[in-house]
Amino acid sequence: METHFTFRNMEASDALKGHTLDKLEKLNKYLIKPETVHMIFHLERFQHVAEVTLSANGIRYVSHDRAPDMYTAIDGAVAKLESQLKKYKERLKRHKDKIRKRR
Repeated sequence: METHFTFRNMEASDALKGHTLDKLEKLNKYLIKPETVHMIFHLERFQHVAEVTLSANGIRYVSHDRAPDMYTAIDGAVAKLESQLKKYKERLKRHKDKIRKRR
């Protein structure tokens, strides 16, 4: 998985990158072939914002979260992305089940 990081209005941190990569590893079980992930970290007033854009299987998934702490914002954004991937995978599974029942 190719990962890009963008830091706006803050310094780049290896700790944030490491934490993000650890969280993104659990998304691999929902993906057939993950292509690219773009993480954007920025500050808006007193809120830390984490945005995730994942391109996989020809589909783009986007999530973002804001929190008083950047690590909490990362966890929230990845959790939202994980729920989107679960929903998509379940939709594919139901579709395959309907096709099997018709035969």
